[in-house]
Amino acid sequence: MSMRVQAPRGILLGLVLLAAGVRAQEITERELIQRFVTLSPYVRELTAGVAVTKAETSGWSLWPNPAAGYTREGAGLTEFIQYEQALPVSGRLRQLRQAGSAVIGAAQSQADFTRWELISEIRSAFYGLVTAQERETVVRANLERLDEILKILRIREKEGEGSVYDRLRAERERSEIETEVSAIRISTAQARSRLAAFFPRGAIAESLSAKGSLASFQPIPTSEALLARALDARGDYKAERQQIASFEYRRQAAGRLRIPEPSVAAGLKRADIGPGMANGGFVSVSVPLPLFNRGKTEVARFQAETERAQARRQAIEQRIGAEVDAARKTLELRRVVLSDYQLRVEEQGRQLEQIARTAYQEGEIGILELLDAYRMNLNSRLRSLEFTSVAKQAEIDLERVVGAPVLNQEVLP
Repeated sequence: MSMRVQAPRGILLGLVLLAAGVRAQEITERELIQRFVTLSPYVRELTAGVAVTKAETSGWSLWPNPAAGYTREGAGLTEFIQYEQALPVSGRLRQLRQAGSAVIGAAQSQADFTRWELISEIRSAFYGLVTAQERETVVRANLERLDEILKILRIREKEGEGSVYDRLRAERERSEIETEVSAIRISTAQARSRLAAFFPRGAIAESLSAKGSLASFQPIPTSEALLARALDARGDYKAERQQIASFEYRRQAAGRLRIPEPSVAAGLKRADIGPGMANGGFVSVSVPLPLFNRGKTEVARFQAETERAQARRQAIEQRIGAEVDAARKTLELRRVVLSDYQLRVEEQGRQLEQIARTAYQEGEIGILELLDAYRMNLNSRLRSLEFTSVAKQAEIDLERVVGAPVLNQEVLP
């Protein structure tokens, strides 16, 4: 006789929602970056910084404020009401407007560069979490294989065909590996904390799981192609180029100080003439004489600023070239080391484990030799994972110094 127990609908619904919540904890690299761009205070700070620069430079090209005045003269009762406006006819405002646009562009480029630096740090932390998760998966798989051996040893001991020493030694090995699992969990928690530092409190769940792969098969572009891409994408390099343009516009604007900009005044005059009052309008024009300030000091200053920015841009270009070359060579070497290790060592570890297990079952070797083969295979797999993770970090570093994705085009949302 069989009985079927049906769970209440509320419990089933709760289990479904719990399972959905667990799945919702997984996040891809692209989704994480999208969340960073949307929620992170770092991005809001960068955006606000550009807005501050825009507000500061917007006043450079404004017309001077007009002046209104009222004058009353007691002798003869004469009154004046006038409106005065300076006329910026030299073209300085147009130059300053272009300079302001260049400064805003430089601020935006610098903000983009800083944001990419932060995104690169987030990617590094993300794949650090992926590495910790995969390390735990590898160690747990080894635990499962040990459990199979322990199951056989306990059966043999119970039947009087196995030794207590073999079982105790295998249990000791399992305890050691369980301790490694606990240490890996600490690394996983630290990786999650490193990610959480980029987001508001509560935006990253404590049980977050990174969904990604450390493997990379994309070919590495040539050094020339990477350098050309970096000079086109790096925000710090573009910012210096825009600063040079800004200083040039401001130098041109300073040079126009030698052109007088007149002021026009117009108004009404009321005067006591004879037995009555007379009213009339008046217009006056005044022109400043550029005798002392012809803009030479400002021109010299902005000329020097331009030369300094050009030297700074050349220094950045040299640094970018060196960084790109170093990052590319590092990635190449990391991939070579990983490939060689997987071909020579990792495969040997798997073969040794299979051979040792068969030999132990046939009584040719003891438990120590078998556990040594298991430990060697585990170490090989963990070392291979370490090399894979280091190669991935080198890939992220290459894209960081280039300033844009070159191997993973789908990174940015």
